[in-house]
Amino acid sequence: MPATPDPPQLGGDDPPRNSSALWHGQGSIGRAAASYLSAGALVTSATYELWLYRLSELLRGQSAQRAVRVLQQWSRRSWRRLCLDVRVLGIPSTTPHIYVSNHRSYLDIPVLSGVLGTSFMSRADVATWPLVGAAAKAVETVFVNREDPYARAHAARRLMRHVGKLSVVVFPEGTTTRERFPGPFHAGFFDLACRLETAIVPVTIRYSDRRAYWTDDITLPQHLLTRVLTMPPLAVAVHIGSDVESRDFGDGETLARAVHDAVCHPIAEFGELA
Repeated sequence: MPATPDPPQLGGDDPPRNSSALWHGQGSIGRAAASYLSAGALVTSATYELWLYRLSELLRGQSAQRAVRVLQQWSRRSWRRLCLDVRVLGIPSTTPHIYVSNHRSYLDIPVLSGVLGTSFMSRADVATWPLVGAAAKAVETVFVNREDPYARAHAARRLMRHVGKLSVVVFPEGTTTRERFPGPFHAGFFDLACRLETAIVPVTIRYSDRRAYWTDDITLPQHLLTRVLTMPPLAVAVHIGSDVESRDFGDGETLARAVHDAVCHPIAEFGELA
């Protein structure tokens, strides 16, 4: 996997598409129209990038690393359209790692993909989502049905094949939440990490407004159009912690608590919101 570029700061070189001054100068009808245009641009650009990658598969063969690179580049460009002002605290690794993060929203995906250049571990139904599912499959996302122990075992084997080859983000809460601190981390993944003796990098995402959180109370398109694209820009702080060595822990539960504490630390120190 190629070296990750220097950490992006505050959304890269360009400011968010609608700065606060521009946003306050728009009427509600203008903001609604702009939000639909931005959503359309996001879908169009994602479709185009996925088509180009599929074409490259025909010419050069399948490559999860290349797909991850494409997703990272698209994600960084999408920050501007999503009005995300991303700031990174810590240095992303230049080699494949397992990252463990809190989970607030679908926005976590373009944020972490843009910062870290990774694949993901995701709930199984995401594979069926239009466009999103196809992109997730291209980067070899590890899908898991958390209700099926056999499916969890299969996902664990797939994750093992990624270790040392492709960075992966794991959301061990299992779902998005609105609580101040992340919910308990499920120990199953950490049992596997102990057996593999692999290092885990804790990551914490902090948004400037709780409206960024998505917990299935409304659909994803509704949330995007009414709480993200028609509202002032969101600041996003991504904290990248120090490696937690799984071989230093005797079991998955102890490791899960240690990583949970590390993910909670920036929230305890700086507050819930960025």
